[in-house]
Order: sequence, then structure tokens, then C-alpha cells
Amino acid sequence: MKTSLLSAALLLITGGFAAAQEYPVRQEIARTMRAGTPIAERAVEQITARNEVEQGAAVLYEAGRSVTLQPGFVAQAGSVFEASIAAVVSRTNSPEVGVLTVSAAPNPFADQTIVDYALPKAARVSRILTDTQGRVIEQTQEDGIQAAGQYKVNVRAGNLPSGLYIYQIQTDNGSKSIRLIKQ
Repeated sequence: MKTSLLSAALLLITGGFAAAQEYPVRQEIARTMRAGTPIAERAVEQITARNEVEQGAAVLYEAGRSVTLQPGFVAQAGSVFEASIAAVVSRTNSPEVGVLTVSAAPNPFADQTIVDYALPKAARVSRILTDTQGRVIEQTQEDGIQAAGQYKVNVRAGNLPSGLYIYQIQTDNGSKSIRLIKQ
């Protein structure tokens, strides 16, 4: 029960996915995590950790593709440690003024691709992945309003059959689509 409450508190304090921040594509963690403020480390693709999580510390590692705990990683008794694979959206540089843009790389892709979209101004955002018949495969509605800026989202489609898919970004101010080719 205590672990569940601390995990929930960690997600509430760190903001979950409510607002995108700048996250690296890959991150290596070697520093000691100490008790006090909950710590959330995220990466768009991969986290590699060889650090210590001290007693009383609450730590979350979240990456789009993998979280690897290397020799030397230790989570002490009495700490709360969680590692998970989930879509990590990253806001980076400012977009071209006045234009909603969407791109993906790699495309074609085998298991996953990174969709990059730029919001010219703050807006509510929905991300929708459909097949060529228009069937919704995945839909994500962001809570609240995303600030103007550039965002990256990891699209994992390893379990989908090869073929053509449509990824659409819908905002209060319009929408933009891109074709994704799953190999």
C-alpha cells in the first residue's frame, strides 16, 4: 500500500504526461538518487542506469523503448523504484511560425518511429494512428493545452502487420497527417 501511494504521489508531483518537457533521446544515469523530492527521469527511447537508489528515495525511470539496469545498479530496501516503457513526448526547439508540421523518422520503420510535430501556438492536441481503412489503432488525447513548440513522440507499432498507416495530429487550430510505412 505504501509503495502504491508513493508511486502515485511521484506521478502527481512530476506531472505525468500533462505537459511535455525537453527529454533526451537516450540517457545514462550514474548518480546516486537520494531521499527527499521524488525523482522522475525520462528519455524518448532509452535509459541505461548503473546507480544507487538510497533508502527513502522515490524514483521513476520511463523510456519509450528500453530501461536497462546495468551492473552496479542498486535499489536499497525502503526505496521506491519504478521503471516502465511508455510513450515519452519531448518538446524541443520552437516551430516555424504559424505552421503546424508533422514528420517521422525512420520512415519506413520496423518496430517504432519517432513522430515530430511543431505547434505554432498553444492548443489542445489529439494524436491518432489509423490504418488505410480509417480504423483507429491508437488515439491519445493530451490533458490540457500544449504550449507552442516542437514535440517528439515514440510510436511503437511492432505488433502491427506491415503496411501503410496514417498518423494525424489534431489541434484546436487544424490538423496535419503523415503516412507511416511499417516494414
